[in-house]
Amino acid sequence: MPNTQQHPAPLRILLIEDVEDDAQLLVDHLHSEGLIFDWRRIDTERDMNAKLQESWDIIVSDFSMPYLSGTRALEIVRQHDPDIPFIFVSGTIGEDTAVKAMKSGAQDYIMKDNLNRLLPAIERELRDAEVRRKHRQAEQILRKLSLVVKQATDSVFITDSSGRIEYVNPAFEKLTGYMADEIRGCTSAVLSSGKHDTAFFQKLWRIIRCGDIFKGILINRRRNGELFHEEKVIAPLKDAQGHITHFVSTGRDITARVHVEEANARLISILEATPDLVAIFGQEGRLRYMNRAGRRLLGLDFEEDVSTRHVQDLVHNDAAQQHISQALLAAREHDIWNGETVLRGAGGKGLPVSQVMLAHRNTDGSIEYLSTIMRDISERKHFEAELRHQTNHDHLTGLPNRFFLVDRFTSALEYAKRHGEYVAVLFLDLDNFKRINDNLGHAAGDSLLQQVAQRLKSCFRSNDTVARHGGDEFTIVANDIKNSEDVLRLLQKLNTAFERPVIIRSQNIYITFSIGIALYPHDGDQIEDLLNRADIAMYRAKSSGPNQYRFYASEMNARGHELLKLEADLRLALTREEFLLHYQPQLDLRSNRNIGIEGLIRWQHPVRGLISPADFIPLLENSGMIISVGEWVLRQACKIHRTIREAGFDDFRVSINVSAAQFNDEHLFDKINRTLRDEQMPQQALELEITENILMKDPVGAAETLRAIHALGVRIAIDDFGTGYSSLAYLKRFPLNALKIDRTFVSDLVDDPSDAAISEASISLAHKLDLEVIAEGVETVKQLEFLRTHDCDMVQGYYHSKPLPRSELMNFLQRKNSISRNRSSGADNNDG
Repeated sequence: MPNTQQHPAPLRILLIEDVEDDAQLLVDHLHSEGLIFDWRRIDTERDMNAKLQESWDIIVSDFSMPYLSGTRALEIVRQHDPDIPFIFVSGTIGEDTAVKAMKSGAQDYIMKDNLNRLLPAIERELRDAEVRRKHRQAEQILRKLSLVVKQATDSVFITDSSGRIEYVNPAFEKLTGYMADEIRGCTSAVLSSGKHDTAFFQKLWRIIRCGDIFKGILINRRRNGELFHEEKVIAPLKDAQGHITHFVSTGRDITARVHVEEANARLISILEATPDLVAIFGQEGRLRYMNRAGRRLLGLDFEEDVSTRHVQDLVHNDAAQQHISQALLAAREHDIWNGETVLRGAGGKGLPVSQVMLAHRNTDGSIEYLSTIMRDISERKHFEAELRHQTNHDHLTGLPNRFFLVDRFTSALEYAKRHGEYVAVLFLDLDNFKRINDNLGHAAGDSLLQQVAQRLKSCFRSNDTVARHGGDEFTIVANDIKNSEDVLRLLQKLNTAFERPVIIRSQNIYITFSIGIALYPHDGDQIEDLLNRADIAMYRAKSSGPNQYRFYASEMNARGHELLKLEADLRLALTREEFLLHYQPQLDLRSNRNIGIEGLIRWQHPVRGLISPADFIPLLENSGMIISVGEWVLRQACKIHRTIREAGFDDFRVSINVSAAQFNDEHLFDKINRTLRDEQMPQQALELEITENILMKDPVGAAETLRAIHALGVRIAIDDFGTGYSSLAYLKRFPLNALKIDRTFVSDLVDDPSDAAISEASISLAHKLDLEVIAEGVETVKQLEFLRTHDCDMVQGYYHSKPLPRSELMNFLQRKNSISRNRSSGADNNDG
């Protein structure tokens, strides 16, 4: 029995036979031989072309058929598949015809009357067909490989085991300049450049003769003598016994790449040597490279990976980062940007740099990367600043010179014009400087001018300009001037600053000035006009003797002298006990009882008599004397309360005003606490009146101060409510007890519906916030009745009582106390 297991699946046999019985006879014979197969019978060319689209293992064909000849069938099969076995089985084929058929591609022929040869022939031809297929596939692969080698861009040459060249591909010829015919039989030594020593080649041969693969870079020489760099791979070929028969060498020309790498290496060495920061980064701003100088300027470690950083991380602040963002946009659009920025130097210090930013594009025009160069210009900036300073400042005193003065003066005038303020120009001439210079020498004179300059700078504000005009003359431009009194305060500070002598060579020299003053806009609105008029005023002062000042406008001189004299007297008033308090009673509208007073300061001048608070309180505030005088008022208020208590008045309180300077005094709390303790004053009997504008300058700080004072038990009232810019909604955050409606709303509330509405709304809202309401400036019975009708808690004003001195106050309270007792006994007496 034949071995039918040679084919894992049943054979597929295509029978070309016109007689069905003959076909069945053939099939039965193969089955009887034990062959397992599938088969199909056809007898026309059309059916044959259709069936050949399927896969068949062998074709068995009759030779003589009415519709399709065996010769034609063989021709069709060979066109379709040259390897498929084809066997003729016929009863009529002669020997000559059979030989012809074999020559045409048939594998065998079997006579129908001798089918015993059929199965062996099928098995033989299946084996031969497999061999033919493999051989044909090997030839195809070989042809492809040969084509690959010929068309490869890499050079290929093959040597025998001794290294003699047997084959080179066209790429080798192109690379080296040697043609195949002229180099065949030579060794690769013809390519030697002399750049590699004997040891290099000995090592190479050791590797490949051991059967390993050599990989490396060789410098070889072309036929024309030019050197080229080749990335080389040499592999041994072995026969079936493992003996090396040939070597295959493939090489890739990397000369261009090597030259680029060498150029890059040279560029990198240059970049690493430059003192400028050089960085490369992507379109998104992420760094790719930074040289050593850049790392040093930024304080980065030389080994740190900079790819985690953004180009914006290099600069110092938000403004510089915004600047870099704009530079990136400009470089992307125009390919180049240059300018200046501030680098975040080592330790976070700002470092000024000049910067160039470049965009580098691909061949398609898209940006591949960007680069930047930054150069440290701090020394140049320092030099420029020093040059500007020297240009704009006097070299002896360091003060601004006349040129810088004009620049600052221009800015001051523009600001004053926008805000409706004044600017004062003070022209100072040093009295008797020539005598000092002549007696002590020029060096002493220079030292004197330097010390005078420093004192002048110290006694004026930072936004004022103190300049040396030349010689012994100085010019001062003072901003934020509200009125002429502000100028007089500057003069007072100037006098105070030079009360101490200047010491030159162990000698005490007392400095005085002749001062001329011009005011914008009274005396002009042009810089030169104001400077000239201040100069004229200075000469007027100088003609009156040393240590004098004059305003350019003569009418201001008299007022100035008056205020300076008044301030001088004011400084002595406290020690001379010229201050006194008058007290204005406060009436409770529900009980018609006097339950409190407000203490109001007065100044009894020994010559001028009683001076209005409007004339001296601003001087107290501007001179700083309000702190000590305010403490005196606090203590006097506590003393009067003791007197009132001893007279039998219980639940009585005293109110006093607290100025802005007092409220900002860091010792205010301690002074209040100490005074209450010293005078044994009930805390709840003291009420401090503070204007809303004081609180709203610093609401957070004010709230802290008020809470501390309120914690003592002291009452707090908002004075002059409605004249500032606060609101009841905001005031609810403060620990308040009372609200005082300003007299400006009370005076016309009977006739002015707006004032009436404001007063009524203030009372209603204050009560909702659990605050008492006190109306100031009540001068008529109609005003009082309006306030009573609308549930105002208390009033004070001339209708009830003017401010009274201490002696009259006690009589007033005794009298009102008597009236209140009579009322409580049933008397009907309405005393508003």
